[in-house]
Amino acid sequence: MNKKVILTYYDVEENLAEEALWIEPLEDNKYQVKNVPFFAPNIAYNDIITVEDDEGNLYFEELVKASEHSTIQIVIFNEREANEIIKNIEHFGCSWEGMENQTILAVDVPPSVNYSIFKKYLDKNLTENIFDYKEACLSETHLNLR
Repeated sequence: MNKKVILTYYDVEENLAEEALWIEPLEDNKYQVKNVPFFAPNIAYNDIITVEDDEGNLYFEELVKASEHSTIQIVIFNEREANEIIKNIEHFGCSWEGMENQTILAVDVPPSVNYSIFKKYLDKNLTENIFDYKEACLSETHLNLR
């Protein structure tokens, strides 16, 4: 897993932005996404994609097969809350990656997670102003459980 793909997207201010994700080569110019995006939308852990090689840089070309994982991006308002939030995320069966002292989380929601219960947890913390979140990529499985 020594390759990265660059995803180009529009950020919250509608500026063009890029994020690099780890990918694992498969066959026929296909790759499997191996981490969760912090900012880029519409991509999830284990999705199968194709890439375009531009002078050694790999750029996202298209989604070949969705993994049925979902991506939730979280911004925690109070750093002291981070450890408890992370424990709760793990309790639901999700994994995460963090940055900025774990106040920005990229959360992988596997297809086995009951998303309707997890979404209640997300909404409760949003309402209580503990964190904000974005459903950056919802699988068909999770979309039907909202």
